[in-house]
Amino acid sequence: MQNVEPKGGFKRVLGIRQVLAIAIAAISPTTSVFLVYQDGLKHAGTGVFWAFVIGACIAISMAFCYAELGSQYPGAGGAYTIVRRALGKPMGFVAVLLFLVLGLVITASILVSAATYLHALIPQIPANWAAVVMMLVVTWFSLERIGAASWVAAVMLIVELVVIFAFIIVTFVGAQHPLSFLLHPIAADSSGTVTGISWSALLAAVVPALFAFNGYDWPLYFAEETVEPRRVLPRAVMIAVLASVVIEVLAVVSATLAIPNLSDAMKSESALTYIAQSVAGHGAATVLLIGVIIAMFDTGLSGNLAYARIYLDSARDNSWPEPINRFFASMNRHNVPKWGFVFLAIGNALLCYFSSLNSLITFTGVIIVVIYLLIAISAIVSRLKNASGERPFRMPLWPLPPIIAIIGVILALAQQDAGDLLKTAIMIVVGLVYWLAYLRTRADRRASQVGEAEARVE
Repeated sequence: MQNVEPKGGFKRVLGIRQVLAIAIAAISPTTSVFLVYQDGLKHAGTGVFWAFVIGACIAISMAFCYAELGSQYPGAGGAYTIVRRALGKPMGFVAVLLFLVLGLVITASILVSAATYLHALIPQIPANWAAVVMMLVVTWFSLERIGAASWVAAVMLIVELVVIFAFIIVTFVGAQHPLSFLLHPIAADSSGTVTGISWSALLAAVVPALFAFNGYDWPLYFAEETVEPRRVLPRAVMIAVLASVVIEVLAVVSATLAIPNLSDAMKSESALTYIAQSVAGHGAATVLLIGVIIAMFDTGLSGNLAYARIYLDSARDNSWPEPINRFFASMNRHNVPKWGFVFLAIGNALLCYFSSLNSLITFTGVIIVVIYLLIAISAIVSRLKNASGERPFRMPLWPLPPIIAIIGVILALAQQDAGDLLKTAIMIVVGLVYWLAYLRTRADRRASQVGEAEARVE
């Protein structure tokens, strides 16, 4: 039954290699480390290492939740499908609204970062316009057949893995400090004065770390295009998270040990560029940055592929007024949701041009972590409501993984910017009000019409 073609125009053409390539490319260890290391260093100094370790524990716990729930509720909506099935339609709509906004900011944040590195290499290229052009190219690839897009992602993934492993080797060889340097987190101000790091500062860096690991759930969004999804997808999720954790923690350790001057690194616009130039020279650092730009483009492409599929799944559930449902559900000749990608292209292109990198990263991180909270709660509720239900993958150490995830997420959220938390809270309230005022009313009206029709037949 798993190989029956799904409804909605999708074709089952992906195996574990393709979905795993998409997932690791969406995580992109190279992109992740180069995108968030500076922010983590700014918040926690050398405690960025501990922030990544804590983030890794939460990410692995979350992956267990995603793997189990994805095997139980496979669908193109991924996390949206899971939340809707486990927590009910109101929270399901909240999830899709969060993804609607997330899809408009996360690709932009990655491409703005790529364009910033490109501008550093070639100052004549304006960063914002470069990001817009990259978004247009990402959209063009996204509108092609998923098989072709997945192979593009896989080829570029090989390039970026070479880049990150080269960076790890070079920085380990050029290490300036012993491993004990990581045990007691410190920071340094512009004058070079060294201070200790508080727990609150360290926890503030956990959300950027979670942003760095994000993407291991990406196989779930291709459930209707994957052969034997209930067997393949949980394996792909777990392999993806373990690969990202190992590679990224190694990169953070090697980079931190190679810092020649902590004060200079913390005030640098790009700490990793500063570290790479210090240990490998300007020429090698330039080659490295070219690889980073390729990796970030690959991440933007792989990440972008999932969001239009989430919007399509929400349209099939009649989550919007009918014209919007038709808009998001429309497929092109390559069996991909065309207008969803056009919507993403316009929204991300505007943000690429008008937004700053830091504001995008912090806001995106908060939305991602709130979605994690919904998934972890879904894992508990699903087991309690249907303990004997079919679960091709059952997480070990139940219920420890979702409990670890919930505690970690709440502690991390408590340290985030009040403005980002307020914006996310407003989105949640808007989603619940929309469901109560429109979706529930519409559902009740349809149920009433069906009842009246059945009564007339009788």
